[in-house]
Amino acid sequence: MTQATVTALQRIADYISQTPIKPGTQSLGFVKAALIDVYGCMLVGADQPVARKTRQALINCGQINEHAHARIYGTTCHATPGAAAMANAVAGHALEFDDWEVPGNTHISVLLFPAILAASCDRALSGEDAIAAYLAGYETIARIGEAINLEHYDQGWHATATIGAIGVAASVSRLMGLDGAQTANALAIATSRALGYNAQFGSEAKPLQVGFAVEGGIVAAHLAATGLTGQPHMLEHAAGMIALMGHRHSDRIETAMARIGQAPAIDQYHIVFKPWPSCGYTHRIMTGMLELRSRGIDPAAIDKLELHLPDMHAGILPFRQPKNRGEALFSLPYCAAAVLLRGNLTIADLDNRGWQDEDIRQMIDKTTVTCLRPKRPELNYDPEQPDRVVATINGATHAVDIPYPLGSPQKPMSEAQHMRKFQLNTGLEAAPARALWERLGTWPSAENLHDLLVMSPCAD
Repeated sequence: MTQATVTALQRIADYISQTPIKPGTQSLGFVKAALIDVYGCMLVGADQPVARKTRQALINCGQINEHAHARIYGTTCHATPGAAAMANAVAGHALEFDDWEVPGNTHISVLLFPAILAASCDRALSGEDAIAAYLAGYETIARIGEAINLEHYDQGWHATATIGAIGVAASVSRLMGLDGAQTANALAIATSRALGYNAQFGSEAKPLQVGFAVEGGIVAAHLAATGLTGQPHMLEHAAGMIALMGHRHSDRIETAMARIGQAPAIDQYHIVFKPWPSCGYTHRIMTGMLELRSRGIDPAAIDKLELHLPDMHAGILPFRQPKNRGEALFSLPYCAAAVLLRGNLTIADLDNRGWQDEDIRQMIDKTTVTCLRPKRPELNYDPEQPDRVVATINGATHAVDIPYPLGSPQKPMSEAQHMRKFQLNTGLEAAPARALWERLGTWPSAENLHDLLVMSPCAD
């Protein structure tokens, strides 16, 4: 078969199934941190209502039972692999605290790690194998993301649930040792599970969509392993995924696929970690609020607060005065006010319904949101068109431009910030949290990752 007739999914599948992906030292550091970060997110999220209700539904369906082996973290429950991965993904995404990546616009680690852990529940999982599976999923998500975004996301598709399902199929296929043809079929089958809507944001269906994607990707890999097939042209076909859910520019697909094998996608894009439990598109503005505070500005003296950001980002954040926790995670005025007035936004603030505080509500009333038309809409974050915060006090303006959010590769969180987040998410005191943190830091060289990840640290 000539290169001209090899489809996009086949090119991805051949690469991730046959090639050892060797990222740089810095990229491996991102992957190492990602597992520890999402593990903490799964632990704290397991107690959220959406996670509890998901587990109850899985119990009712018989998928959580005493004979199952896959772990649901933050609980004492075991389930079938697909159900456990779904439950862990829902928990990990319940508070919008998990990491994400730029080209696919997906919450990548809460997709890939729950799938990798659950799919290997009946055997030892070495750190080396976990990394290989993660990188296979990352490469798949990034390259498909380059081919379809940002039109795909801007049209209202929840990329974590759509592209993510295919990425999970890639990770699990690599973990299972499927060959190129089987992997291509797994990816093709997964396109039929690629569904999720941004219109669900602010509701419990949002994390549930991530759970569906993880479960669907695992099933797709297992179906392909039996010999079940799908159409390998599902990306570039005139009625395929990209044409129906993105755009009809075939050259974009070829450009993205041509990057396969040149350098690992993770070396180019890395991972964006979250210092706050809210939608990532609030984080540039929230970073700007920290800058305002560092200048000694008295929030009580502010007469007007203007927030400027790209129209696509603003469209994901429709809630002004949130009525519940789900809306608060997607309320730019609330998230900005919380950091400006409190210096932070924490899970405790959400538990205490901080959006109802009178000073928060007053600051929201002083806030306007202005949407900008992107000059380069293909970029998720354009440093030449940063978010902007303008605070007016007694007629004088104080402006802050924010090209990148805290937690991005360009403006990384400190180790102390990562450690503090991990401690709060695990619910442990400082010393045991540090001990667990350091033990988990050895996971890339572990013989069996399952031995390192305890189901409920507070119970030990």
